[in-house]
Amino acid sequence: MNVFVFLGPAGSGKGTQAQYLKNEHMFYHLSTGDMLRDEVASKSKLGLRLKEVIDSGNLVTDDIILDIISSNISKIVNDSHYEGIVFDGFPRTIAQANGFKSILDNYKLNVDQTFLFDLSLEASLDRISGRRIDPRNNTVYHILSNPAPDDVKKHLILRDDDQPEKVSHRYKLYQEQTAPLIDYYTDSLTKINCELSIQDIYAQFDQHIKLFQQKV
Repeated sequence: MNVFVFLGPAGSGKGTQAQYLKNEHMFYHLSTGDMLRDEVASKSKLGLRLKEVIDSGNLVTDDIILDIISSNISKIVNDSHYEGIVFDGFPRTIAQANGFKSILDNYKLNVDQTFLFDLSLEASLDRISGRRIDPRNNTVYHILSNPAPDDVKKHLILRDDDQPEKVSHRYKLYQEQTAPLIDYYTDSLTKINCELSIQDIYAQFDQHIKLFQQKV
């Protein structure tokens, strides 16, 4: 089973390309953001704690994240339906990456490919201001570059953590805490220029996926 890690700030296209891997290459799309939001929606004790952290724009503690990740990997590796797992938005820190490595070691897995979706703060804000989510299946749309079908539009929402001030705060945290992972994963790293059009980003990513498949 292949393991991919996606690094990049909000709005860089990680979720869109993860959906492509899910739909076209039988990958399980493991988004920590979606898992945390599901926990918040459950209104459990953990969910209420998480809501305070997410609403403030800060990062959830490593022990909680790693527990959730370990639990999900355990379920996925036992399902022969999947060719791989793509981790979208995880790990976020060096400490999480070290904990993640220990979890993968338990299942005799490695990070096979790391993609850096590179995007400026200005572009991140521009992308997210038009982003809308279908909460029924977490599909991501954009009011200009990727509009939803007419029958879906009535269901779309703007997530609270996609508000501009929270996006700016998350970008700052990304630069401080997540960017060091670029060096951590340097041996498996591929950079995607996300300042380009959606079509050009997809073309870059698709080319790299085909090259990876030729190697394995």
